[in-house]
Amino acid sequence: MKGAKAPFFIGLYFYMKLQNRWYFAVRWALRHAFVSLAVGLISAVLVFQWWYPMPYRQMLGVGNIFILVLIVDIVCGPLMTLVLASPSKSKREMVLDLSLIGIIQAIALIYGIHAVWIGRPAVLAFENDRLIVISANEIEHSDLIQAPEGLRVLPFSGVLKVTSRKPKDNAEFLRSIDLSLAGLSPAMRPARWEPIENQHHQMRTKAKPLAELIARRSNKSAELNIAASHAGYKVEALTYLPLTSSKTREWVALLNPSMDMVGYAPVDGFDE
Repeated sequence: MKGAKAPFFIGLYFYMKLQNRWYFAVRWALRHAFVSLAVGLISAVLVFQWWYPMPYRQMLGVGNIFILVLIVDIVCGPLMTLVLASPSKSKREMVLDLSLIGIIQAIALIYGIHAVWIGRPAVLAFENDRLIVISANEIEHSDLIQAPEGLRVLPFSGVLKVTSRKPKDNAEFLRSIDLSLAGLSPAMRPARWEPIENQHHQMRTKAKPLAELIARRSNKSAELNIAASHAGYKVEALTYLPLTSSKTREWVALLNPSMDMVGYAPVDGFDE
């Protein structure tokens, strides 16, 4: 009987030890998950409220990418803690393990935030018949020194509001064509920027009544009316311009009589 009981007690010993190990690891993993979630929420506020407020986060498609980065970072750190945490380890070993996991997590999160930072919306430019959202990584940074005073530094949050001046001479005109063919529109070149106020008259001639767009896009009338209401204006007081980015052309900017962008809607503003 004694010989038969020995394997049972040995098995029970290892089972209790395993249970104790998992209980310990789960507690540490949950603590790690709480800290990771808090850091993730702070990062999300930074990205979505400061760098990518609406409508830019949808126009530039950052939402899904950043959320994926957060999920991977928040999940992987606690999972590594769950695997490595053990009551049999010394305090020094636990501190070393958790420190290494934290460093790996921090590097991954910083990399993701940096990628989002360099792609943030930095400029809202009026060009010909539309407003264009330009991200920071689409701008010729070496030309910033050539921009007018007050437009030489990209903002930490928000956008510079600019317009593109006409070429000064034939040489600049021909160079502009070459750059445009290479994918660099005038709005991406600081040397061509001017304060947007310089073109308010031109904006007024290009902007069209919002009521006209509502009549033309009857299937989007509810969205446009809601956007006007949120802007705090009657439909009759607003005009619109197409609002585009390198990723989408299907938005409109709602403009008040002062040509300030006071609202937006996910509607194609170009004439069919």
